[in-house]
Amino acid sequence: MTTRANIVVIGGGLAGMSAALEALHQTRNAVGVSVALLEKEARTGGNSAKASSGINGVLTRTQKAQGVADSVKAFARDTERSGHGRSNETLVHKLTEDSTAAVTWLQKEFGLDLDVLAQLGGHSAPRTHRRPEVGGKPQPVGWGIVSALAERLGAFARDGSGRFRLETGARVTQLLKASDGGVAGAEYETANGARHRVQADVVVLATGGFAGEGARPGFLRQFAPQLAGLASTNGAFATGDGLRLASALGAALVDMDQVQVHPTGFVAAADPANPTKFLAAEALRGEGGILLDAQGARFVDELDTRDRVTAAIFHHCATPDTCARHNSTTSGQGPSAAAFLVLPQTAADRFGLGSLGFYAKMGLVSRADGVDDLAAALRVDAKVLRKTLDAYDTARSTSGQSDAYGKSVFPEAVAAAEAYFWGVVTPVTHYCMGGLRFDVRTRVLRAADGAPIRGLLAAGEVTGGLHGANRLAGNSLLECVVYGREAGRQASMEVEAL
Repeated sequence: MTTRANIVVIGGGLAGMSAALEALHQTRNAVGVSVALLEKEARTGGNSAKASSGINGVLTRTQKAQGVADSVKAFARDTERSGHGRSNETLVHKLTEDSTAAVTWLQKEFGLDLDVLAQLGGHSAPRTHRRPEVGGKPQPVGWGIVSALAERLGAFARDGSGRFRLETGARVTQLLKASDGGVAGAEYETANGARHRVQADVVVLATGGFAGEGARPGFLRQFAPQLAGLASTNGAFATGDGLRLASALGAALVDMDQVQVHPTGFVAAADPANPTKFLAAEALRGEGGILLDAQGARFVDELDTRDRVTAAIFHHCATPDTCARHNSTTSGQGPSAAAFLVLPQTAADRFGLGSLGFYAKMGLVSRADGVDDLAAALRVDAKVLRKTLDAYDTARSTSGQSDAYGKSVFPEAVAAAEAYFWGVVTPVTHYCMGGLRFDVRTRVLRAADGAPIRGLLAAGEVTGGLHGANRLAGNSLLECVVYGREAGRQASMEVEAL
């Protein structure tokens, strides 16, 4: 069966939904303009639904209300430093410049209460926004955002205009090529095996990355084989589909070897070898959590960039002992490097006891009453642990100076907590900085000559070049909104120009 839509969006995560909504908004007064969103899974959300640390933004109403001094320039500088000189400055400028509008859009247009701020690794100010708990119940930021956008798209689908349709269980198998080398639509397969075609003026790729491939043949094994054996936070759906679709039309790829390993994925004591891990959100460290090795000593600035914290865990904790000691029946089956993540009560309160309660129900976090109880739980020498905690608080009391690990931001004291919450964490593949080469207007560029491929746009993790060698926490949800909306605007402009 063949149908038609002016704009086809492939991928129903935050980038794809942002693109669809913006296109519908931009063209709501244009007769006949239509949008089709194709999602290969049974429901929308993708990895965006799993995001837990927040979305970055500067000069927002939340920052202003809390008296945070920040700027676009500082945010851009942090992002470029994190990328180790490989970030595209033009793309970074748009990301940071549009961050205010992105957060404001979510707050005003969808009523999302992004009122909790945290300063996460590599950031020079608190600018990562997330949702507060309600009645002691967690309000996951990623899930809240994608749910709000999905609800709005559902209203468009039901309004009787026929301008928007969503198809889930629709796996795109190829892009249709026009006679001029541009894109003319997509071919897809539904769950029952039926094949369909949708003709379009513009196609937006928002299919995510490939960090969910694991050891299966694919981009991860091709470009970063050293990571293929690591566990991942990604769903199994993150298999680089959009990269294959666009590459078949001659699209350029960039930074494909740059795959982010998040330092903290929770290791479940009951199933340490599970290849899919729950993310131990960076906000846990942003609110005051610390990392300890198997002896109960610190070894890194917990708020350094993700790549550096990950490297420190591999260097100082490259042993299965931490996991094996806490699950003797599966000794040797867990990750090869693991550390303890410990939060004092005050940090736990700031992060949200409801969220920690969820982790506890999943068998990922435990509680200890006081230092001695914590030492017993971690099976470390209590004297070593006390020395570690006391040294941290001493450094915290020395305002403006860095400790032995370079840490200068100490959110909470740790030595005299009434209680502690702890879990075992390990590095996990998390995000692909590499992807399709694109420009600030979200146009996908051709490998042969760097020119845009007519009718092909992209947004979100499927793209490359923005983050360079490392992504800052909170910039993933942000790029999905900023560049997803830009793709929607660009798509509607291209349709109206025909």
